[in-house]
Amino acid sequence: MPDLKLFHFDIPTWGNYGDKALFPVVRDAFRVMGSGGPAGSGCSGKSSTEVDFTSAAALRREVDLALVQRINSSADAVVIGGGGLFLQDTNPNRLSGWQWKISAEALAAIEVPLIIYALGDNRFPGQPEFDELMRSHVSQVLDQSVFFGLRNIGSIDTMTKFLGAGGGDLGAGGGDAEGSGASAGSRTGAPSRTDSIRFQPCPTTIAGLLYEPLLSRCPDPREKVLAIQMLVHPRQQAAGYDAEVIHQATIDAARMLVAKDWTVLSVPFHPDDAEVSRQLVAEVPEVEEIRLYGADVGYFAGFDLFASIPYVLGGRGHAQMIPFGVGSIPISLDLHAKLGYFATDIGHPEFVVPVGPEGLSSECRGGEGTAATDSVALRARALAERIVDTVEAAYAQGNDLQGDLLTTRQDLFDTTRENHLAIHEALGSRSGAVAPATGGRSVGDERARTVSEIRAEEFHLAAVSEAEEFSAAQTRLLSKTRRDHRQQLEDATAMRSRVETERDDLRSELNQTSQRLNRRSEELEDRTAEVKRATEESAERQLRLDEALSQLKSVNDRTALAEAKVLTGKVGHGLTWRAKRVTTGIRRLRDSRR
Repeated sequence: MPDLKLFHFDIPTWGNYGDKALFPVVRDAFRVMGSGGPAGSGCSGKSSTEVDFTSAAALRREVDLALVQRINSSADAVVIGGGGLFLQDTNPNRLSGWQWKISAEALAAIEVPLIIYALGDNRFPGQPEFDELMRSHVSQVLDQSVFFGLRNIGSIDTMTKFLGAGGGDLGAGGGDAEGSGASAGSRTGAPSRTDSIRFQPCPTTIAGLLYEPLLSRCPDPREKVLAIQMLVHPRQQAAGYDAEVIHQATIDAARMLVAKDWTVLSVPFHPDDAEVSRQLVAEVPEVEEIRLYGADVGYFAGFDLFASIPYVLGGRGHAQMIPFGVGSIPISLDLHAKLGYFATDIGHPEFVVPVGPEGLSSECRGGEGTAATDSVALRARALAERIVDTVEAAYAQGNDLQGDLLTTRQDLFDTTRENHLAIHEALGSRSGAVAPATGGRSVGDERARTVSEIRAEEFHLAAVSEAEEFSAAQTRLLSKTRRDHRQQLEDATAMRSRVETERDDLRSELNQTSQRLNRRSEELEDRTAEVKRATEESAERQLRLDEALSQLKSVNDRTALAEAKVLTGKVGHGLTWRAKRVTTGIRRLRDSRR
């Protein structure tokens, strides 16, 4: 039975090689630092403190109280890390505000101490500051921790400031790897609650000293062999990084190096890297691809690969740290602050090539009137030349540079050993157990992990990752189904809202129409009444007219009779008068004849 039983919150995966390799190496670092025998001796004697992990859980899944109870009953401490867990848009949640998805209540219910191991500030360029929820939660984690170790001095600086330490400034280059166990406040004599933040390098940077198959291996810096991992992430593009120029420059640099008798390999770490890798292999046929992501690739495969590759060009953090850990010389494109942090920590910031919006200098840009495609080609060519110059500068000092980096790696190993002794002492003082005698820095009771132990961990990781990927796929499917269902509900709700709005509009229109019809009906009734009244008046007038006509006729009849009588009288009078005249005339005629 191990003397120290640990529980590990990790990220089981086969999709991202950096995470795939990181978490078993974290466990192996604890096993090596807590097991007996000189490094590489193969001894199996039991040390004064033997460490092992009783179980693990995916840190991106919500931690419930049932899991907390299992931890409290079975583990002496909880290890969180490593990795760039201080990031808010990967596994976004409002329980913690960072990648470890645990509420403040569940966190407070963990009764055993926390060991924060080799975490990092993983904000991408242009991303906003961390919020108050994360500040409060990480502060609570710090309070519950017996060890709070960050993987580079840059992260110590930013997280110390974020958590509210007083005084001091540990910039990106503000310290060396050795003896960096204090925060900014303690270095200036101004104690703060963050004085316990320590420098704990990512254990992948010391992998060559943790595994027996790597102890005697080291790439030959005289060989002109370069491995390339490259991707400009959409997050970086959002901050102004020109993916087209950088990807094309990487391809141009590979073509130029091949022309200079270099052997170039493409080593995609993640499915997202695949498209750039395919383009690189398609445009430079001499380049061979060695894929590191996928269920068929074990976590040790990358260490084994880079142990024979002297130079590596990368844009991911673990594309620096993993090769460095087995003796490769890392050269990076400055796509993320953590790349600069690491290069500074190992003493060689000159091997980070600037590629940000301000890093592509004016001579890389086409003049006025230059076509966009020509401008991209010119800028890519200029950047490619800078990449090639950096690679060849590393090659020119390869032996000395590799020796310097191996010394730095040993310093990181010694820092890790000191940290583990501090962890053991802290846990011993809490539990009352006797901590191992330290004897200063030269304890040296580590036993490197053997091939069989590596295979056992790979089997465990494959099984867990298989289950996790299946679970993640089911979760993604469930999430998609939920999203689809939610979308359907939203669509149905929107349709219902539209129908209700249309119904209300129709009701309103119907009411308005009804009101208009009522008004028109009333108007019609009024008009009908008016017509009725007019009809009645017309009938009455017709009656009066008929009566008037009748009366008029009667009057007319009387008038005509009177006129006839007068006329008759006048005619009669005229006839009489004429008869008299005729009689008179006849008489006169008779008288004249006599």
